Amino acid sequence: MPDPSTVAARVSAWEQDGPQGPMTLELYPTLTCNLSCSFCDTTDRHRAPVDELSQERLLEIVDEAADMGVKRLFLLGGGEPLLRRRATPAVMARAKEHGMEGILTTNGTLMNRAVAHQMVAMEWDEVHVSVDGDSARIHDALRGKPGAFQRTVQNACRLSVLRRRSGAHTPRLALHFVLTNANYTSLEGVVELAAAMGAFRVDFDALIAYTPEQRALMLSEEQRQAVPEIAARALDRARTLGIATTLEHFLNPSSIDRGSNSVPVPAEAGLKGAPCLKAWHYLVVAADGRTSPCCVLSGSGGSVAEESLKNVWVNDPFLEQVRDGMLVKQPHSRCTECSMNILAHEAEIRRHL
Repeated sequence: MPDPSTVAARVSAWEQDGPQGPMTLELYPTLTCNLSCSFCDTTDRHRAPVDELSQERLLEIVDEAADMGVKRLFLLGGGEPLLRRRATPAVMARAKEHGMEGILTTNGTLMNRAVAHQMVAMEWDEVHVSVDGDSARIHDALRGKPGAFQRTVQNACRLSVLRRRSGAHTPRLALHFVLTNANYTSLEGVVELAAAMGAFRVDFDALIAYTPEQRALMLSEEQRQAVPEIAARALDRARTLGIATTLEHFLNPSSIDRGSNSVPVPAEAGLKGAPCLKAWHYLVVAADGRTSPCCVLSGSGGSVAEESLKNVWVNDPFLEQVRDGMLVKQPHSRCTECSMNILAHEAEIRRHL
């Protein structure tokens, strides 16, 4: 996550100097995917790409973002970014030319030797690899493809080894894990796996359930009550191994489910009282160019397919609606679906205002 005090300074400048550019651009190169994760909510992940931004437009967007003062490019999406075999590496290289911090989220199966060498050579900052269990049995069942665990772990380990052999400090490796009734007992094992793979952090996140397939993975009440003790053991182990985690959000059963928790509303006025500040510092661009201030609201705003990034950021009616709602303490109805990891970071930014 970017430094909260730096983000807070950018947000504060809106009140003093007018609209400021976002700090972070989250870009989705594609919604297609080579896996079939049972908890994924991207329904078109196995269809042919529709209206995807061209490589040329993606590069233009990165250039426009740099001109607006964007400091961090986050490449991910409802699909697998590395399926855009030419466009994604080109976008990564362009971001580094602009001096941006670069983060890639991937399922890891396509992160081959050539991609690993490219990332080390361009001094890419972080790679977040999705791992949903400490064994092939658990991970592959959730990811819908036999052999996915082996390929993901092998590719991630190769990246770590290549980084060390090159004497490089980057890219740093992090793991991302979604809690379900199929993997909740493997928290400590995933921490151990992260250490063995050379990862510095594991982001544990709660499941958001929209579809019948996702609801089938929801924790039972008994499982939910069991998670805090499991998470506490895993947290102790992570601290011993020097692995950063978000396991503190699993220590209370009431905070485990996404979609059922209300968004905290601060008592202060103005920006300091806004439940979420993302609409002032964060911009998501989906694969077709449509925008939003966060991943939950992905694709709800205007498109940058043909309009400039700056014009959409400053003038888009949906982004303005979200900002206006936050200022009067009325977050969007879907904000209850937000991750505790994100809400905690937003609270820290607000503390620095």
